[in-house]
Amino acid sequence: MRKHFFVLLLLLPLALAAQQYSLEQLVEHGLQHSYGMQSSGLSYESSLSSLSSAKWNLLPDASLNFGITGDFYHPDNPPKPDVSSQAGFSISKTISLNDDAWFNYRYAKLDAEKAKLSLETSASSYAYSVFSAYLDVLSTQSQLASLNRNLEIQTRVWERAQALNELGKNTGFDVKESEIAVMNARISIMQLENSIASKRSQLFGLVRMEDLGFELADLEPETGFEVPEYLPEQSNKVKLLKADLKRGELGLSQNFLSYFPRVSLAYNYGRGVSGKDFDFDIYNTNHTLSLNLSYSLWNQFKQGQSSKRSNLALRLAELEVRQQLEEIDRQYVNLRRELDYLQRLDELYTEKLAQAQTQINVGEERFRLGLIEILELDKVRVEYIDSEISYNNNRYQILARQEAINNLLSRQILGKW
Repeated sequence: MRKHFFVLLLLLPLALAAQQYSLEQLVEHGLQHSYGMQSSGLSYESSLSSLSSAKWNLLPDASLNFGITGDFYHPDNPPKPDVSSQAGFSISKTISLNDDAWFNYRYAKLDAEKAKLSLETSASSYAYSVFSAYLDVLSTQSQLASLNRNLEIQTRVWERAQALNELGKNTGFDVKESEIAVMNARISIMQLENSIASKRSQLFGLVRMEDLGFELADLEPETGFEVPEYLPEQSNKVKLLKADLKRGELGLSQNFLSYFPRVSLAYNYGRGVSGKDFDFDIYNTNHTLSLNLSYSLWNQFKQGQSSKRSNLALRLAELEVRQQLEEIDRQYVNLRRELDYLQRLDELYTEKLAQAQTQINVGEERFRLGLIEILELDKVRVEYIDSEISYNNNRYQILARQEAINNLLSRQILGKW
């Protein structure tokens, strides 16, 4: 019996832990099941397939052939055999100055690199979206817990006001004021409960997971958080735009080569064997090397407009990179300023909360000694609850700004994603 008791005691923390959701659990589930991540994964696989095809297209063409010929009419003298056969293989490769296969490979390689980066960016952005929704629920739930305690206090004040009114020590106006305070507290709680339900629905819809109603594990701001060094070039958004820039530069190079005459060098090697009645006693080998030069009379006009479009696309890509860098710079400055402000505010809220707790301790002692009424003590408790709400909200805002900076600079969210 004692052995079973100790086993249950050891399993109790695990059972309690299982009755709540963690951010890591929700993010990992969402990364595997969300439509957005599945779409990004399929796009990445498609780009790898295109790259594989482009690599195969770089190889020389190689073919095997086998044939049988039946001749039913042969007026020659002496007559030819009725059946002849042949077999062989050939290898050929054409190389040109503006080789489509080579440029297609280069494009496919750039596209695969961009698709991989897009997949990583999608995962990080998705984790940040889940984190933001998760934190929003936590913040609202924290307010709800404080308001429930506030309702208890307001209800006691109302009941005390009713008792005093019966004794003739206050007026009906005082009772009505206390009743209105209780109604306001209930309204605030109902609004928060509705808000929590909506936000939880959005959160679990985002991760495509059934909400069983368990509590969310709390999150704390990173202590000793150091603002990352400002390196906008490391941002995945900038890298993706620069990938488009590289593709544009490659297209410009291809267009430049198109101004020149088309020069192609082709080599073909063939080896065959044939003979009558499947004897395969006649061998032949072919080597062919050819050089071809061609130039369209309208080439300058056609390529001129194509090059113009490529130049415009390249300039547009450069503008988007500069615009993104400036946007990151503005956001970084604003987020850092907000984080500094919230951290200074946290120091004040911490001190205010400690003082409010001290006031409660003093008030409880004075109430025990009969120096103050319960109404005065409850007022002190309400002030503490207000301080607690402000403190908790500010702490969640600090955590939100910390991870917003990490997301902006494409650093891992909470050091994991």
